[in-house]
Amino acid sequence: MKKTTFTLALGSLISVAPLFGHVADFNLKPINDTMPGTLYGHVRYLGMYRDYEGKGYGQNSTLGVMLGYASDRWNGFDFGMSYDYSFTLDDGGKTDLLANDDVHVLNEAWLRYHFEPFGLEKTELMAGRKITNDSVFQKADFRQSPRSVESVQLKMDEFENFKITLGHALKMSNWVSVGDRWDFNDFGDVFGVGYDTDGVTWGEVVYTGMAGVTATVFDAYAWDVANLIGTKVQYDFCDEASVIAYYRHEGDVGRASTRTSDAYGLSYRQRVKGVTLEPGYFSVHGSTLRFDAVTTGIDHPLGSLMMIVAKPFEGGAETAFIKATTKVDKTSLYLLYNHTWHRQLDYNAQELNMVVSHPFTDAFTASVKAGVGYQDGKEGMINKTFSDIRLLLTYSF
Repeated sequence: MKKTTFTLALGSLISVAPLFGHVADFNLKPINDTMPGTLYGHVRYLGMYRDYEGKGYGQNSTLGVMLGYASDRWNGFDFGMSYDYSFTLDDGGKTDLLANDDVHVLNEAWLRYHFEPFGLEKTELMAGRKITNDSVFQKADFRQSPRSVESVQLKMDEFENFKITLGHALKMSNWVSVGDRWDFNDFGDVFGVGYDTDGVTWGEVVYTGMAGVTATVFDAYAWDVANLIGTKVQYDFCDEASVIAYYRHEGDVGRASTRTSDAYGLSYRQRVKGVTLEPGYFSVHGSTLRFDAVTTGIDHPLGSLMMIVAKPFEGGAETAFIKATTKVDKTSLYLLYNHTWHRQLDYNAQELNMVVSHPFTDAFTASVKAGVGYQDGKEGMINKTFSDIRLLLTYSF
């Protein structure tokens, strides 16, 4: 009954979504024209349904509002903030399965200094809460509140062919809404080690000095948890073809339990008549990764996984995958299929994810995400099937 109700609601929402395109765009330009800085924000509806064999099924929907402000620059300084709030419209149960509940967090509150007065036009120092998207922290704007870190960051782009980031993070908010994971938590809670830590110190260098090559090297030291060191190298043969190689190593540090991991990835990206295809391989040797999709985020070749029932970040996992992306008029389509073999778990798994997104106006966008997963039990273990479908309606202003 719950699945039927959700399906009918989803169909109704999709059918009326085009009507939003005929509504005059609401924006904050009249207000912004009368004040320094810029106000911005969005309203987002998110409806979810999941059916996980062995865990049950559930549905719910939330309505969220994000309101932000970015100041003008004054004597080298600027600042900004954003607040995320969402509440449950319909609670169909199994909230632990959906991980999509109420959020109320000041997700950004930062002060930044630009070093132009000292002749360093591309150097800045930022302190506070800021949404960050790099090799260590991925924003993952999947639901009502993207990942953000409470940190001090120095960014430099002064040297030819080099971009440098150095930072230290004390806390982090997450996109997952189980418990208080949407709020800013100590990294001991983020990594689930059971004790408080001194945060994460990280650095990243991006080099573009060779024709067709973008090379990234990074290190993240999660105090008393793990040290991550990694690299990503992309070589563009031409505008239509690239090869991308990844390597990550994690080792325990301080009072953490003993564990070590090595992750490898290789993919080939080819554009053919408006479609970008990317087959590839990803594997994890040793222990399960600590820096992964549900903790800090991870820059990896698999792309956007909705359910992660294949568990490609587990120790001993090997994954073959293929991604396809295209755009028809204004409609974007994303497909990801992955097949994962496990050495340490009692099943192998497959997963297929699809995302269709269409902007009805410059301000209003509708997206449908759907996924199906299958765990193939080994040696008489039970096979399991999983499904996930979501509707996101976002109005930006």
